[in-house]
Amino acid sequence: MRARLILLPLAICAAFALGRWTSHRDVRADDASKPPVVATAPAHATPGPHARAPASHAGNDAPGPSAHIATIENLMYAQPFMMADSLKRLHQQTPGKTDLYAIGFAGDGDEPPFRNEVDYLAKLLGTRFGAEGRTLELVNSPATYATVPLATRTNLVNAVGTIGNIMDRDDDVLLLFLTSHGGRDHRLFVGMGDLPLDQVTPQDVRDALDAAHIRWRVVVVSACYSGGFIPALRDSHTMIITAARSDRTSFGCGSDSQITWFGKAFLTEALNQTTDFHDAYLRARTTIAGWEKRDGETPSEPQYWAGTDIQQKLDAWRATLPSTAAVPFVPASIAARAHHRLQ
Repeated sequence: MRARLILLPLAICAAFALGRWTSHRDVRADDASKPPVVATAPAHATPGPHARAPASHAGNDAPGPSAHIATIENLMYAQPFMMADSLKRLHQQTPGKTDLYAIGFAGDGDEPPFRNEVDYLAKLLGTRFGAEGRTLELVNSPATYATVPLATRTNLVNAVGTIGNIMDRDDDVLLLFLTSHGGRDHRLFVGMGDLPLDQVTPQDVRDALDAAHIRWRVVVVSACYSGGFIPALRDSHTMIITAARSDRTSFGCGSDSQITWFGKAFLTEALNQTTDFHDAYLRARTTIAGWEKRDGETPSEPQYWAGTDIQQKLDAWRATLPSTAAVPFVPASIAARAHHRLQ
C-alpha cells in the first residue's frame, strides 16, 4: 500500500510536467458548446500535514471541502483512505438471503445530472430494493470531492473487488450503474477538472467483475453510444441495460439539466412503478421514444441484453422485497442545502 500511495502522486506530477492533459469526448447534442469547468481548491483551504479522508459518510455533502484536501496531491493521496472509509460502512451480507449490492459511478465532474443520478440511486435502492447500507457512491463533482471517493477507474476496480469480498459472490446480486458521457469508441468519459484520469472501457468493467468472481450482475450504462458495452459484458448470469444503441447518442445532460432523459425515465419513473429491471427498461424505452419524437430527436434506442439465468435469479430475489412507496427525485444540491438548513 505504501508504494502505491507514493507512486500515484508521482505519476500525476509527471503527467502535468508533460503539459496539460486533454481528452476528446463525444458530448450530447445539448452540451456541444459548453466549455469545461476546472475544479480548483478553494482559496480558504489549507493543506494538512498529511492526507487523510474526512469522516463524512459517502453521499452526504459537507458545508465545505476538507482542510486536508487543498491540492491535487492531497486529493489523490486521500483516495485510498476515502475508499476504505466508505467501504467499511457497507453492511455485511445476510446469511441465507439474497442481498442487492450496488455501485453508482458518476464519471463527469463538469455537469450535475450524473452526480444527481448516483445520489438518487442510493436513495431509491435503499428504500425500494432492500439495499440500504449496501450502495457505494463514486462521484466526480466539485461539490463532493472532499467527502466522496472520486469516480476513477482505479476506485471502480477496487470497489468491485472489495464488495466481492463482502457479499456472497454466488448468491447476492451486484448492480453497477455507470453514468457519464460516452464516446463513439465506447469508452465512458471520466473527468474531474484537469486531473489526468483514465477513461473506462467495457473490457475494464468485465475484467473487474471477473476478477472479483461476482456471479450475478446487473450493469446499467447511462451514456451516449452505451450499447457498445454489451458485447464485452455478455454472460449467462448478467443483465445489461444501456441508454442508447452503440451508434446513437442519448439526451438530457448539460450544466442546466438536473437529470438525463434515461435517468428520469428509468430511475425516477419506471423503477418507482416496478421492481423488475426488465419491465423498467421497457417502460423507460417507451417513455424516451415519446420524448424524442416530440422534440424531433434521432431515437437513442436504449438496449437490453440478459443471459439465460439472470432473470430467474432476479425474479426470486424480487419476491422477497416489501411493497414500498415511490421515492421522490430531489437534485443532490437542493437536498444538501435543505439538509444544512436543518442542522
